[in-house]
Amino acid sequence: MMAGRLGVLVCSVAICTTIAGCSSKPRKPPPAPVQTQPAQPQRPLPSRAPPPAQGTYGSAERIVSVARRELAMWYQPFIDSNGRLASIRVTEAEQSMLADGTEAWQRVLGYWRDSGTLYEMAQSNIAGAYSCQFPSGFAQGKAECRTFLVDNPWSAAFVSYVMQQARVSGFRASPRHFDYIRQAYRADMGGPYLFTDPATHRADPGDLLCFVRGRGSVAGYEGLTAWLSSGTGGSLNTHCDIVVSRDRELQTIGGNVLNGVTLRKLKLDPQGYTVLPRPTSAGYSGESGDLGASCSPSNEAACDFNRQNWAVLLKLKPTTAYPTQATGVPAPVRTITPAGGLPQTVVPQPVVPATQAQPVAPQYVLPRPVAPPSATPAPAPTQPQPAQPQAPQPVIPPSNPSPAVPPPVAPQPVAPAPVAPQPEPAPAAPP
Repeated sequence: MMAGRLGVLVCSVAICTTIAGCSSKPRKPPPAPVQTQPAQPQRPLPSRAPPPAQGTYGSAERIVSVARRELAMWYQPFIDSNGRLASIRVTEAEQSMLADGTEAWQRVLGYWRDSGTLYEMAQSNIAGAYSCQFPSGFAQGKAECRTFLVDNPWSAAFVSYVMQQARVSGFRASPRHFDYIRQAYRADMGGPYLFTDPATHRADPGDLLCFVRGRGSVAGYEGLTAWLSSGTGGSLNTHCDIVVSRDRELQTIGGNVLNGVTLRKLKLDPQGYTVLPRPTSAGYSGESGDLGASCSPSNEAACDFNRQNWAVLLKLKPTTAYPTQATGVPAPVRTITPAGGLPQTVVPQPVVPATQAQPVAPQYVLPRPVAPPSATPAPAPTQPQPAQPQAPQPVIPPSNPSPAVPPPVAPQPVAPAPVAPQPEPAPAAPP
């Protein structure tokens, strides 16, 4: 009996202990340590690359790029807007190293070779031109080649080199500027340039601004046009600079300008036309400008390397070039483009005045071609086109409308065709 009570008591204590343990609030386990995720590498944002050098503006962009590259090789000498030489470090005949590590005269030789103009000079038996094909073979040939480079103007070879490097289609490479001036004047010769008056057309990057040297009788655009239209033939001593920028001033780059590749700055009027200083006498000569007797230390105002017989602006045709931002500054939209789209012909168009100029599109936007009006498809020959329904006229219904039902049409029996009776065969005669 006592053993039974003791067992009951032990069971009661065990039950109470279990109930007390179940009624107590369980202790929460400590939170698990937060595992930091490794930082995901951020993807670089896609760069907004400029459009490819193609379409209508690629030629101008490449021309400017090549010309500026060559200017940097010569340590960027320039003539300021007042016609003063501001800096010069090396000249054509020196052995001083350019920025790319080549000698100055070797760089000039490269303009002749890579433009294809050296071959034409050698075929014309110009002294030293043949030796320039092998300048390092022997000492005498090297000396003759350097003499050739000093004695012969290489400004046209430089322009031809830039056009070859820029892959300008149709350009007539020549050791004479006058050859591609005449190509632009004559429409039947083709070419990428238009013959325009620099006084009535604004210059854009990629254009060529040219003047006549040592010929006072051929003065300005009118004189050059009259000389070309007369059919005299022959050639004129000319020089052309490559237009590379037009912002607050016009910037051009020319070869053999003061014996190097030199930048020239020209002033612009409020309408954006180039201010071209004209020579004060007909006896000026060369690419150094009108430096006559009046230019002296006591009369600095008369010294101006920009005072030239400016005669023609060769503009890239609208189908070949388009203003770009290759120079790092906003390039204005061509003003020769008439309102309503690109010109359909290669004839120079009149300049739109600033007061009537249309709003221009942002840079690096190719002009969209105007789509021709959609033509109505012709009907098929086997299926005639049904007549177009006429516009319904309003009909006043009668007071007692009665639907008109057509009487049924009874089908007509088709009579069979008569059959002709066949004759019976005659009985055979007895034998």
